[in-house]
Amino acid sequence: MTEVDVILDRLNSDSIAQTMILIQPEEQVGNRVNCAVHFLRYMRLGLPDGERKDNGFVFLIVVEPNSIDVHYGVGLGLPALTASELTSLNRIAEDTYQSTKSLDLALLTLIQEFDTVARSNYSPLTSPTPAQEITYLPTLPSGPLGILSICGLLCIGVLFLLFLIWLLPKLARSGINFNPYGSRGSGFPLGGGRSSPRSRGGSGSSRSGRGN
Repeated sequence: MTEVDVILDRLNSDSIAQTMILIQPEEQVGNRVNCAVHFLRYMRLGLPDGERKDNGFVFLIVVEPNSIDVHYGVGLGLPALTASELTSLNRIAEDTYQSTKSLDLALLTLIQEFDTVARSNYSPLTSPTPAQEITYLPTLPSGPLGILSICGLLCIGVLFLLFLIWLLPKLARSGINFNPYGSRGSGFPLGGGRSSPRSRGGSGSSRSGRGN
């Protein structure tokens, strides 16, 4: 199971297929083809959007007294996986179980073969690395020119401060007052308003599939 998980995790991380395996005794399964497809939809396998949307896949292994019966459900986002290829995988797993009577070995063989077929039809899809935004800060010239620039900026700041000190008393004598808390105005509170009604909505998704 660990080896199988490693293979399936790589298929998922490469955006090739999101795969699950359902193992059931025969008395728990009615229509075996529909069971695989319904389980695919129920688990909502597959990417919800993008180039590999609906790339879900399910293997159903029905355990019988002396054999296994393998079926599959495949999402619509994997059209390159043909029925002949996938049916051959089912037969390989069934034959492996017949010769070894090992469900573990049959499962591992099935997934190894599926990995080969899936990768022969789909290459890994990697997301492009977003380009880092570089911010360039303004720099002052170095050397004597830089010192002169700093002195010039300081002189401008001092002159502006002196201008304010000279201007404020004149404005005060002319009857213009500055209130840091704001002037009195209308009786409507600031920041208020009519609340908008809450929007109602919802979303859902399902996965389509086809089975053998």
